[in-house]
Amino acid sequence: MGKIPFTPENLPLNSERINQLFFINELIEANTKVAQYQVLLQNTKLPSHLLLNPVMLNEAVQSTKIEGTQVTLDEVLEVEALSRKNNKDIQEVLNYYHALRDGMDKLTSLPISTRLFKAMHVTLMSNEVRGSNRTPGEYRKIQNFIGPEGCSLETATYIPPQPQLVDDFMNNLEIYINSPQDDLNELIRIAVVHAQFETIHPFLDGNGRIGRILIPLYLYSKGVIDYPNFFLSETLEKDKHKYYRFLNDTRYKGDWNQWIKFFLEAMIMQADKHIRLINNVNDLYEHDLNLAQSLINSSGVKKLIDAMYQKPIFMAQAIANLAELPEATCRRYLSILETNRVIFSDGKQRSKTYYYYNLLDKLR
Repeated sequence: MGKIPFTPENLPLNSERINQLFFINELIEANTKVAQYQVLLQNTKLPSHLLLNPVMLNEAVQSTKIEGTQVTLDEVLEVEALSRKNNKDIQEVLNYYHALRDGMDKLTSLPISTRLFKAMHVTLMSNEVRGSNRTPGEYRKIQNFIGPEGCSLETATYIPPQPQLVDDFMNNLEIYINSPQDDLNELIRIAVVHAQFETIHPFLDGNGRIGRILIPLYLYSKGVIDYPNFFLSETLEKDKHKYYRFLNDTRYKGDWNQWIKFFLEAMIMQADKHIRLINNVNDLYEHDLNLAQSLINSSGVKKLIDAMYQKPIFMAQAIANLAELPEATCRRYLSILETNRVIFSDGKQRSKTYYYYNLLDKLR
């Protein structure tokens, strides 16, 4: 197995490949849970855009963790807050975050397409991270292979299609994404699309991360979710060896049913986690906003609390700018909140960093 490059089927798959009865219960539950999550977001007390920044950063942490980085959400937020020196692993996480944001922004004017993939890939490989010398923004012109660190072509677990076939397969994938000629549910389609992207492996590096960014972008572009904020990397990272095995089984065993079932189960688990997070954060937001307003008699305190949800690790000047408050006023508010243990700081006299642990504990 795996000694010669794999040649995938074009999409749509032959209807005999997929037996929907095999995963019908998971499909119904996944659609129900994703819909519940959307309704919850539409009716949240906390303006849903406030949470997007830290939740997207957490997705970036989890997705790059699958590729071997050892970074925490706190460390990334500290670099964002300018209270920690950057390093290559953290930069990889930040690149993923910016590629995700770039993809979201470009969806307003571009379909999901080669142009979009290549633009996100340039961002993902910028700032001299691993792979930055491996033709960012270009599909590969040489053979690549996948396997344990240090493996060779002979010991690889998977060898993607020959490089001269990449453009044709990506063109087929792009057509399928935008004009699918089957009657599958969108959650099944994104399971197929993600697997096909990883099977083609069009770039020399960063394929897993671009493929995982593709999941929320696809669901958003099809109107399944109202905002591209449904991320699967955390659940996939927990079961990454199963993730890789079932992907490989679609190639060498043609077992699409097991892969789709696994993907839907991951969506259910992630939807449950997202729903718990929104419920918990709603309660926290209401509690801490009421507490802050009881301590500080000013309409500006809500602006400060809202800003802390976007940047739960911060310095005074940055949070004052984000909250659109005078810096001196903001520092006074922060002092009151710290005295009352709503936030905590590192205690430095200069360049003090504040931590909103109540929120961080729920995000991690």
